[in-house]
This record gives sequence, C-alpha cells and structure tokens, in this order.
Amino acid sequence: MAARGRKFSWMRLVTNAFPTFARDDPNDVDLSPTEADNLLKHQLKLKHPRYLSEHSFLVAGITSSDVISKKIYKALIKHQLILSAPSSEDSSLELQQMTVNTSAITKSFANQVAVISIHAQRKLVGMLFFWEEECTRWKLLDQEEKEILEALETCESHGDLELALEAVEMKRKMLPSERGEGTANVVSGRGHELPSYDG
Repeated sequence: MAARGRKFSWMRLVTNAFPTFARDDPNDVDLSPTEADNLLKHQLKLKHPRYLSEHSFLVAGITSSDVISKKIYKALIKHQLILSAPSSEDSSLELQQMTVNTSAITKSFANQVAVISIHAQRKLVGMLFFWEEECTRWKLLDQEEKEILEALETCESHGDLELALEAVEMKRKMLPSERGEGTANVVSGRGHELPSYDG
C-alpha cells in the first residue's frame, strides 16, 4: 500500500539510499540522551551555538578522536551539509537560523565521510537530523521572542511579557532530557521517521 507523500522510516531510507548501511545494527543508531544533552551543552558554550563546531562530533559520540571529529566537520562543510560559523573578524555576516541541511544527504554520503565506520555514519545522519530539529525549535523560539518584544513596545503592563521573555530564554537552554516532548533521533532503538527522500 504505497501512500503518496508518506514519511520514510530510517530503515527504509538506508535500505534504498545507503544499501551498505542496512547491514548494520538497526537498534543502535540514535544519540543517547546523555550524548544529546552533552551536545547541546557544548553548543551553548559557543559564540554562535547553532553552528556545529569541529568538536561537536566528538562530544556527540560519533567518534572518540578529536582529529576525526575535525575531519567530519570539514567534510560536512565541503559538501554543504552544515554551515561554518562566521569568524569573529567578520561580524557583517548574518547569522543563520538553520545551520544543517539534511536535504543535501545523498547516496554519496558514505563516501563523503568515509573516514568513519558505517555504524558511525548512520549515527552521524541521526545527529544531523537531531540538530536540524534543534535549529527548528530555536527558530520557533526566535519568532516567539520577536512577538513578545513587539508587544512590550506597545503594552503598558510589562510584567507578564517579561516573564514570557524569560521563559523563552529558559526553553532555549533546556536540555533534551528535561523536556516534556519527545526528541527525534535520541531514544535508542526507535525507528527514525524522516522526510520523504528524493535522492
């Protein structure tokens, strides 16, 4: 029963697009809650938290080598899967809300990051989707913050609005393990529900 526009599961995606991935363990592809929390903590310490750094892949458990983490970073930049953070010297560049482009994942992905094992490549895909979700979450919080700030300019009573502003900032820093809602690509063993793949 082929429904048009249905979402692909992770295993369907890897079987169709990455045949060699399908031989790996399907129950160990997600970041652990600790890895997801550690990644967000690491990012929040950066000047531009939305941009993954050379060390992000080490922190997220994709590799245990800082040298390999830097190689992954360079490969993802080269193939336009992630954006590099603006340098401190160039403050004219506008910061992007979405710094990960999972639609750039193609059948060449395994070759692009051949420096890591097939298992690590699968986990890296999950990490990229997780970080894209985090960027989307922050983008929605940006919009909420903008609306509150606009209301503050026109409203005489600021108490509730200032509390709402503080709540937005708290939500930005809230770790995945502290949230009520589920976080994709984190719970170990859960099948990935990814957007349709046109590869």
